[in-house]
This record gives sequence, structure tokens and C-alpha cells, in this order.
Amino acid sequence: MAEQQPDPATDLLQAWLARAGEIPADAVPRADRDRPLPASHAQQGMWLAQQVAGDDDRSLTAPHAYRLDGRLDVDALATALGVIVARHEVLRTGFTVRQDELFQVVADPMPFRLIPEEVTDRKGLESAVRAFSRLPFDLEHDPLLRVGLYRLAPQEHVLVAVFHHIANDGWSMDVFHRELAALYDTVVGHSSVVDPEILAGIAELPELSLQYPDFAVWQRSLADDEAVHEPALAHWRETLAGAPDLLRLPTDRPRPATRSSTGERIGFVLPPAVSSAVGELATARGTTPFVVQFATFQALLAAWSCQYDLVTGVTTANRSLPETEELIGFFVNILPIRGVLTPDETFDGFLARTAQSLIDAYKQDELPFELLLERLELPRSAGHNPLVQVTVASHQELTAPLALTGLEVEHLPPHGLDVQEDLTFYLTTGGQEVLGHFAFRADLFDRDTMEELSRAYLRLLELVVEDSGLTVAQLTGRAGLPERKRFDGTVRQAGHDGEATPSPESPRGVVEELVASVWEEALNCGPLTRDANFFLVGGTSLAASRVANRLSDELGIRIPVRAVFQNSGLAPLAAHLTRLVREAAGAHSAATGTGREGHV
Repeated sequence: MAEQQPDPATDLLQAWLARAGEIPADAVPRADRDRPLPASHAQQGMWLAQQVAGDDDRSLTAPHAYRLDGRLDVDALATALGVIVARHEVLRTGFTVRQDELFQVVADPMPFRLIPEEVTDRKGLESAVRAFSRLPFDLEHDPLLRVGLYRLAPQEHVLVAVFHHIANDGWSMDVFHRELAALYDTVVGHSSVVDPEILAGIAELPELSLQYPDFAVWQRSLADDEAVHEPALAHWRETLAGAPDLLRLPTDRPRPATRSSTGERIGFVLPPAVSSAVGELATARGTTPFVVQFATFQALLAAWSCQYDLVTGVTTANRSLPETEELIGFFVNILPIRGVLTPDETFDGFLARTAQSLIDAYKQDELPFELLLERLELPRSAGHNPLVQVTVASHQELTAPLALTGLEVEHLPPHGLDVQEDLTFYLTTGGQEVLGHFAFRADLFDRDTMEELSRAYLRLLELVVEDSGLTVAQLTGRAGLPERKRFDGTVRQAGHDGEATPSPESPRGVVEELVASVWEEALNCGPLTRDANFFLVGGTSLAASRVANRLSDELGIRIPVRAVFQNSGLAPLAAHLTRLVREAAGAHSAATGTGREGHV
């Protein structure tokens, strides 16, 4: 009997099914609403990212605008939106920190009001939509879905729905579109019915046996049981041992010390012949088209950066529990896939190893990425995300469009783009086409560079399907990579002139001594020197929040969490705090006429 050959495609599916099958159908109990509700790990990461980025960062919000042509029933639309908010607790959830832990606070449902704002022309409309989309969220008090309605003419409106990502992901938009369509149609036909549960029943929406806070409490209970995640942690510790903490892509400008969220996007289409050939190669190698596309992308990044050991994130929906499929909420997880290439190995060889890496990674998907970062004790930087700066997201179909009874609906393109990663590669299969686009940080890359990179990717994919037996160097050498700039992604800090590092010194001055004292107390460490780095001496995300609050109390001014991230060294943070105190004292003296300067 011939030996059965391994089938990575089947193994990928079985890995997912096995992971899902390990969770009993009733594994997630209803959480006691009389007890504190901890945030999920993903929510904690989003909350922290917002604190670090500040109100000006919009990469954590998701604005969606829809042109509605026809006779709109505004009251029916408001009622439908109110039912959705009533159905999904996550949309009326605030967040608060208690004893260094982040908790959810679910508000009661409230009547949903929607008052159209009159605009006179399209320029005014664009300005209003842009301003509304960029309003900041107060994560402690604001609803996590904000809706505006603008009227250009009696039968021409624009609906704007802005979600915070702490309560929303791509899957959630499908749920939102389905429920809004069904509920609007129901309310139009049953205007006398106002009870949300009755309306949901008439609209034949599925009953929600689970709410996002229940999922979060369950997830936290798993994290408290060391035995649950230990196999996954052991896998990642072994896989990521010695991995680089930064993918040093050749940027068009030096990487700033503080990450910017301003981004751009370029799109492209995989030619049908290439997509078909990718499918044939995947079948021949016993894997999936995504594995071929992903391995090609990793080979491209390795050759372009000359970094043949790299970590690229793969996003997953992380909804293996059937009860989560109908929920709005932030469930997405990231799998850090390490690629170690040698230029003289064949692409076929690298493809096989990539398929196995993905199979092994999918088996660990229940381990939240934020928990992995916490357990690996990876240092944080304000200049880039930890471990993963480039991600790949693959979707088998486009998000279902919004359809409202009696209206023509057009989903409008967003005004501007904010991004969370250095580079994200989106792959979407829509009908017979495979669509791709790069979303990238505009402070690092020029649009021309990203367009060159997209052409190089398409060319490399063509070369791979022509002869995957060639070496990685042979293939990438013919792909037409973008010109390498002199920048390699290294953070440039002012004042570093190449001089020898002086010996560590004790803190100098009252502010440095205060910072050292607060750090030592918060982290149970010390004594600290002037060159100590908060995250290298045991600092964590929530510890940074605790330190910022303690320093605020001691100095009498508000110290944002991002100050600790952007000035993670003891001496730089003390210098930054000194400037803030002097500015506050100057403002006080100007307002009171006392002429009293800061006491620092």
C-alpha cells in the first residue's frame, strides 16, 4: 500500500475544527451582572492603545457612511438602530480601571434619537461627515456606536455610523447590516410596535443566548487557569525564541519615536489567470491558495528588507463558539507567524514549512494575542507595535452590503484612513475576483513605494506559479522589488550621536527621584538608575496606567498614559514631566496674574 502523503489543506481545516470541537456548546455561562465584568484581552489591548495614542488618533475607530436615496422613514431608522443597541450590550458598554484591572460597565438601553442635520451642498456635507467621523470617543462614558444623519434633499440623506474598534470588527459589520435591514423593514410595516424584543422577533432575528461581556468573563476565567493556555504558550515560546522584535522594512523616512496613525491605501486585483494558477499550485502541493499567497508575501518582505527571519501577523475571526456568530463585538485575534528563509532554498520547501507553521498556529487560536504579549513580557515602544508590525487579513467574501426597504443604498468611501500597523495586506475573494490592498503608515512609506511593492508582489506570484521549484533568491531577484532606501526602520532619537554610553547613574533631582520612587513601588523593583526603561524593568500596560495616575496625584496635573509609553526611560520621562509642570504653572500665573513660576 502506498504511503499516504500529508495534506496541509485538510490539516488546516482539521486544526480549526479540532480547536472548535474542544469547546462544549454550553461552555460559556451567563456572567453574574451583579459582579464586576472584566474586559476581554482584546478590549484591554484596544483600550490601552487608545490611552497611548490619545484623542487625535483615529486608527481605533471605524466610520461607515451610506448614501440613502428615496423616501426615508427617519423614525423607523432610529427605532431599528435602538433595537440593535438594546440587543448588543457591547454597544452600550463603558470601561473603568479598578485596582489595576480594566472592567466593563454595561448601561441600560435608552431611547435612540436621530435628528437629521440639514446641509445645503455637497461640500458642506463632506465637511460635516468628516468632522462627525473624527469626533473622539470617551471610552468611559460614550456609547460605542455613534450615528449621524444628514439631509441634502427631501429624498437624499447620508447616514454615518461610527464604531469604536473595542466593540466592533469586520464580522460585526455583516451582523450590523443584516439586523439593520431586517429591523427597518419590520418597523416600517409595524409602526405601532415599540418593544425591542417583539420587534426582533417579528424581524426573525436570532435570539442571543450570549452577550460579549459573558464571552469576556469566560475568556478571563481561562487565563486564570494556568493549565488551559500552557500548551499554547509553550508552542509560542519555542517558535518565537530569538525572533526579531521589529521587521525593519526599508522605509522612505526614518521611523519616528512616536507612531503615527495617518495612513493611505492602494488597491490591486490579482489577474484571473494568476488566481487560477495559484489554486492549481495549492492543490498540487496539498495546501490552500491563502498559504501560497501568504508564503509569497513573506518571501517578498524578506527579500525587500534583507531580513530573512521575520514575524508576520495573520488575523483570525476567533469565533469558534457558535454563540458568537451573531454577536457584534471585537473578537479578532492575531497569530504571529515566524518565517525563517534562506535565499538558496526552493520556494516549494518554504511553502511546505509555511503551511505547517499555519497549521500549528491555528491550533493555538484560543490564546489571545494580548495575553501572549503579556506572558512573553515583551518590551513596548511608542514607535511601533510589539512583535507584529505587518499583518495579513484574508476574507473569503466582501462584507454584505446594507440594503434598506424602499431605498437605494450606496456605501461611501471613507474620508482619509487611519492605520494601526506599519503595513496591512488585505486579501478578499469577491465573486470570481481576488482583490488585494495595502494599508500603510504614511509617515513611513510613500504611495509610489507601496505601488511598486504591489507590482512586485503580483510579479513574484506569477513567477512562483510558473516554477515553484526555483530558489527564493531566483524568484525574488526577478520580481522588481522597490528600491531600498537608506532607512531600515530603526528609531531615530534626538541626542544619540554615537558616543560611548556612560555608566549608570542614580536619579538626579526631585522629579527623577519621584519617578524612580513611583516605578519602584508600582513594579516592586529597585533601586533604579537614570537609564532605566519602564518596560525593561517589568512595566506592563496596566502598570503604565497606574503609574500615570500616581504621578498625576503627586504633581497635581493630568499625566496621560501615553507619556509613559513615549518617554519610557526614567530620565526622559522626568524631563517631560518637568516641562508639563512648568507649562501648567505658567498657565496658572497668566490666568491669576500672580507671576508665580513652577515649583520644580
